[in-house]
Amino acid sequence: MALRFEALYPEGLCPGWSVVVKGETSSSTSMFEINLLCDPGDQIALHFNPRFSSSRIVCNSFLANHWGKEEVNNTSPFEAKEPFQVEIYSDQDYFHIFIDENKILQYKHRQKKLSSITKLQILNDIAISSVEITKRGLY
Repeated sequence: MALRFEALYPEGLCPGWSVVVKGETSSSTSMFEINLLCDPGDQIALHFNPRFSSSRIVCNSFLANHWGKEEVNNTSPFEAKEPFQVEIYSDQDYFHIFIDENKILQYKHRQKKLSSITKLQILNDIAISSVEITKRGLY
């Protein structure tokens, strides 16, 4: 796995924070991951994994040293070698995930201590043009 981007936010990324990733996929067989990790121990609160070959998006969490049950969305609006924007916004209960400003899914928080989510990681076949992390407040 190729690490493309990593950022630490010691004060915590949730709730009320928005992460916007703009980029382009490199090929039709590619997949990439956006992970929001917890401190300590790099447990994964949100694993967002579009899989182009099967046209689906898989979300999961890696907590207490094991993966939870995958949540699969069978609609994937990504196109090979096309630019896209992914936004992950967190409120008290869910991660809300938007692709090109259209909400495609929500993922219930499995990590209940939201302030422990302190790291953003982007992996694999993606060319990143920008990453924005902003505090939006709660809706």
